[in-house]
Amino acid sequence: MKARKLFYAAADLTAVLLLIFFIVFPSEVNAPVRGALAFCAETLIPSLFVYMVLAKIVASLPASGALMSKIGCGPVVLAIGTLCGSPVGAAAAGALYSQGKISKKHAEYLCSFTNNVSASFMLGYVGATLFGDIAVGAKLLGCQFAANLVTASVMKYVTFGKNPVPKPLSAEVNRAGLREAITGGAEAMINVCACAVFFIVLSSAAASVFPLGKIGIALLRSTLEFSSGCACAGELAGKAKFVVCAYACGQTGISVMLQVRSITAGKLSIRPYAVGKLINCAVMTALSYAIG
Repeated sequence: MKARKLFYAAADLTAVLLLIFFIVFPSEVNAPVRGALAFCAETLIPSLFVYMVLAKIVASLPASGALMSKIGCGPVVLAIGTLCGSPVGAAAAGALYSQGKISKKHAEYLCSFTNNVSASFMLGYVGATLFGDIAVGAKLLGCQFAANLVTASVMKYVTFGKNPVPKPLSAEVNRAGLREAITGGAEAMINVCACAVFFIVLSSAAASVFPLGKIGIALLRSTLEFSSGCACAGELAGKAKFVVCAYACGQTGISVMLQVRSITAGKLSIRPYAVGKLINCAVMTALSYAIG
């Protein structure tokens, strides 16, 4: 409890200091916000929005429920999370728990490895745009999948021990209509863009105060918000470019953690998600270094 109070006190003090800093130096807000909005319009929305809408429709098909009843929730929610991107995995796990189909412990286990960077972002933006080669995005997607398997195995042992993961009590799904999918995709897109803008401004302010260097700035941005971290990593050269992109996508940043927290607050603990992301990031970064 004392550690939590200290954390909140530090966060409050940081917010006050940042407000003072931005009032004194308004240029540190204006230029980064314009750049962040351009990044959202030119990169994030084209590489995510349409895919998020279509993925939501596919994920709600009756076939998804049939698969859950046969192979369990884990593979299906992982596929949904990879198709739709974070924090859809947490939303799916929370929905299954709220509907009484799985236990709280099971839902927290699912959250630990199913919130990932979407395949469309990996292939379309990281691969095609940053590296000019979609095969690089596919290689990074493969690293993410391997890291997911390791994370799921470790967290399964932590959560259930040697016992098998239980099957859902019911596997019915609610089909999403086109209008619902578009609305949901738009809300998620606004959330993603707002987080990107906010954390890009924070990282720009930190870079103006501390001499971090290109790799340091890329790592900082990645830790705050993964998409802008990948964009910053795109300015690096050689192996560092691929490895930092893997780091950004492996841990997905504080921005996604806050999104997951907002979805699961009051229902699920954020700790399994946080532990899972640490494992996922370590494995994915190591793999990218080995094969990059």
